[in-house]
Amino acid sequence: MNFKQRHPYLFWQLIGWGIFLADFAFLVVAALNDFGEWQYPVIVFTFIAALFAVAASPFIVRFTRKRDVPQNENGYPEKIIRSKISAINFARKTGHEALAAFLAFFSIIFFFFAAYILGERVHLALGFTSMVMAVIAPFVIISAYYTRMTKKFFTTKNGEKLVDIYHPEDVRALYNANPRVLIVNGDPPPVLLNFFYNWLKFYLKDERLTLYRVPAPELCRDFTPANFLGYGDILFCIPEEQLALTKEKSLLFRKECDIMFAIPLSVCAVQENG
Repeated sequence: MNFKQRHPYLFWQLIGWGIFLADFAFLVVAALNDFGEWQYPVIVFTFIAALFAVAASPFIVRFTRKRDVPQNENGYPEKIIRSKISAINFARKTGHEALAAFLAFFSIIFFFFAAYILGERVHLALGFTSMVMAVIAPFVIISAYYTRMTKKFFTTKNGEKLVDIYHPEDVRALYNANPRVLIVNGDPPPVLLNFFYNWLKFYLKDERLTLYRVPAPELCRDFTPANFLGYGDILFCIPEEQLALTKEKSLLFRKECDIMFAIPLSVCAVQENG
């Protein structure tokens, strides 16, 4: 673990105050020498960059560490989950990314304009505060939006307790049904099963979700596994008979399977002759 991972706040504070120091040194040199008009944008934009690193970085680190996704010892599943929830919400037309982006952009304009007005009236403390808010507010708005969308997605807490995992008695019969398959490296932790349940809950006929567990090496007995499968991969098959797929939901399910890389079992393996 490097210094940035161990001390993220201190890391960005050192960068920010280092930029402040460099900006101040440039200001002193510029005051003693005539660098021309180009010195002013350099001073201003360097100051804004330093302000961003000092004032906004604690909020960025705080929100990136915020566990709106259920916690797990391994951070890898959370990264997968966070990258998929927005895409699923967008496919279901339940997200409002455009509104969040507009509010974030509007907050920048509003606070910079407020800083200008306050500066003209020599309210330096309030003007400085407005400049800080112009940097912080967009990240607060975007982070709050994604936190809300994530909490809205996880409507069922501890969804992993409603997932039944079985080993298929007849892999060939399962293959002939050609279900959609979620590929996981090793057995998934509870946080990932919880995510699978909350995703598929929208389509379930009943409360519980059934998945069939097929280790990749087991496919070698009767099938030729695809090249992208690793020895430690485990295939979790989603039987479609448990899903209430109307015409509209069927189209949406296929789209979301593409998002989740839930591919047909026939893509993962080729049945050998005989």
